[in-house]
Amino acid sequence: KKMVKGVPCCWHCELCDGYQFQADESNCEMCPFDMRPTPNRTACRPTPIIKLEWHSPWAMIPLFLAILGILATLSVIITFIRFNDTPIVRAAGRELSYVLLTGIFLIYLITFLMIAEPGTVVCAFRRLLLGLGMCITYSAMLTKTNRIYRIFEQGKKSVTPPKFISPTSQLMITFILISVQ
Repeated sequence: KKMVKGVPCCWHCELCDGYQFQADESNCEMCPFDMRPTPNRTACRPTPIIKLEWHSPWAMIPLFLAILGILATLSVIITFIRFNDTPIVRAAGRELSYVLLTGIFLIYLITFLMIAEPGTVVCAFRRLLLGLGMCITYSAMLTKTNRIYRIFEQGKKSVTPPKFISPTSQLMITFILISVQ
């Protein structure tokens, strides 16, 4: 009941707003954070969990793409391992390429966690691994790009190679960037 201003005997009805329910005939109260009001707003009920089902088309398409991505990433990793000492693989920066492929592989694996039923452990791994996978990928790309840039910039100035371009130092730079995450 909402009292009409200026007229003490009159009132009109209004629905409770948002996540409120009718506590008594003239007051609305908020539902607890894990609950929602019933359709008639007279009580609160637990929030329903809406999740993807494994057999849903909205889950099948990402799962199919993730499996394709995992297979493609594994085939590149196997190719890199098989031809590990060839000039092409060494020129590509094999150590950082392995780190980059690990990040990409992890990102594809997270698809399965995103479709899994939510729970404390699953949600914790979702948040941790998604950020970590992206961080690994971006850190490796940034380090590779920065190395190439510094080599070309140093080549304009002198014949001596720039510092911190060895594979070990590149890995250390990458893992320092990842450790921030």
